[in-house]
Amino acid sequence: MKINRIVPALLAVMTALNISGLSTSSASIHNESSSGIMGDVNADGEFSIADIVLFQKWLLAAPGAELTNWKSADFCEDGKLNVFDLCLMKRRYIDKNSGTKLVWSDEFSGDSLDMTKWSYELGNWKLDADGNYITNGWGNNEQEFYTNSNASVKNGILTIAARKEHYSDPVQGEYEYTSARLSSQHLFSTCGGRIEVRARCDSGKSLWPAIWMLPEDSVYGGWAASGEIDIMEGWGSNPEKICGTIHFGDVWPNNTYLTNNYKFPQGDSSENWHTYAVEWEPDEIRWYVDDTLYSRQSDWYSVNHKYPAPFNQNFYIILNLAVGGAFDGIDGMYADPSTFANGEKDFDIDYVRVYDLDKPFEPTPVTSLPLESYIEGANAALVNKDGETVVTINEVGTLEYGVMGLNRGNKVHAGETHTLSFDVSSSAEREIVVTAEDPVYTRYLNEKLTITPDKKHYSFDVTFDADMSVDLKFQLGNIGNASSIGSHTVTLSNIEWK
Repeated sequence: MKINRIVPALLAVMTALNISGLSTSSASIHNESSSGIMGDVNADGEFSIADIVLFQKWLLAAPGAELTNWKSADFCEDGKLNVFDLCLMKRRYIDKNSGTKLVWSDEFSGDSLDMTKWSYELGNWKLDADGNYITNGWGNNEQEFYTNSNASVKNGILTIAARKEHYSDPVQGEYEYTSARLSSQHLFSTCGGRIEVRARCDSGKSLWPAIWMLPEDSVYGGWAASGEIDIMEGWGSNPEKICGTIHFGDVWPNNTYLTNNYKFPQGDSSENWHTYAVEWEPDEIRWYVDDTLYSRQSDWYSVNHKYPAPFNQNFYIILNLAVGGAFDGIDGMYADPSTFANGEKDFDIDYVRVYDLDKPFEPTPVTSLPLESYIEGANAALVNKDGETVVTINEVGTLEYGVMGLNRGNKVHAGETHTLSFDVSSSAEREIVVTAEDPVYTRYLNEKLTITPDKKHYSFDVTFDADMSVDLKFQLGNIGNASSIGSHTVTLSNIEWK
């Protein structure tokens, strides 16, 4: 391809004046077919000041200045390389680097996974905070069993390997595929910033590579009321495209999502190395592939909470390669064994980097812990709002625990004393039982209170003799005379666990 460049003397003047209008002479370009990160003219895998210097030397016809990746310098997308492109390149570099700093990263150096940054999420079952079964297939009909032996680090690359192999688990059963799922939960999370991952993945029907984020604490309720950010998801059967998505709204099945696809240039795909990123600000999330913006979203919500909920809390990072399932499985479920005819399939990650943008923001303080609804043999509904939880009870049923608001999975340690405090009122006078229980229902707090239309504040100290996970429960079932009072509403507010 013939590329125009400006004569050196004129370029010097135009660069100083930041104007251009004339292009002359042809130039030889090394490796015309290469493409990748915008601005990465030396093709070293990143856009840096070295690329700007090289491009300027090339425009000035300096001896030995060759562009390995000329396409990445064509910011005007007009098939010409000139000072317009140089000015846009400089602006891109300034925009990318102004006010940002690296706050967390993993370059995958060494020969093993850094367990101070990642943990393995194991199995095929989705569990709650207490380890209780919710659903298999991770809620997506996935066919793989995640292990701690399907991820490796070598030569600066993390490899997640999906394999066709029989795996037997005494609790979860028999599986024909294995893979790995890594999480930074409880080790690193961020509210906002630029989250950037350089990765590639093998192709094949039923492969589902994903780089995504979930809330560290589901303060607005269960999935997807507290949100999900998908930085990159790929279809193994169609590696020519990927997508970026947010999930939000309300608890499943009343949730919703927004998504956009990115299609790679002809001849390129997710099998090649690319940099996937989101830039997350309080009122907008943007998606990039190789610094090319392809999606932006700002119209989200979490029911009964103020915008920008749910994307105003800390989220952690997940890397995984699923097999089968709703995204690319046969009939939305099954794995394709022919994909593995030549052996394992790999999802390779070069690095994960998180930058603080020039508009950093902190998680929005939560003034009242959210409660999860538990209804058994009763007619009731629970709604979390900003600062309070409202429980509407039409029939209490026969069980003391038939209507409950729960806050699960609070980690405590031996010798610690914690304080549960809250305000409560009821449209009709009745009794409530408040407990703090371990997973086998041992009660470390057990208080029966009479509540009335007058709001009242309570505070209880609880000391623990061992490390454990504790559930906080507000029981509103058949207690005292509750079955005789008819429909009523209980409001819990300013719930704190310190």
